[in-house]
Amino acid sequence: MSKLDEAEQRLQRAVAGLEEAARAVASSAQSAVSKEENAAAAPDPAVAAALETAQARNAELEDVNTVVAQRLDGAITRIKTILED
Repeated sequence: MSKLDEAEQRLQRAVAGLEEAARAVASSAQSAVSKEENAAAAPDPAVAAALETAQARNAELEDVNTVVAQRLDGAITRIKTILED
């Protein structure tokens, strides 16, 4: 075999090794991305609990807001009535 043939074979082995390494890295990266996507899709229990608590508190505050608005409307109506007389 000539030196040129030997160099060509070494080059082909090197390219094959690089291709295999590139496939391994791509596979590893895809696996990491899939894990991150799955982690992002699954809600954190602590975050879910905090969200539920915040939603319950928001509902309570909306109820209080409604009551306060009704009382203010009543007070405004009474004041208008008093001022008109």
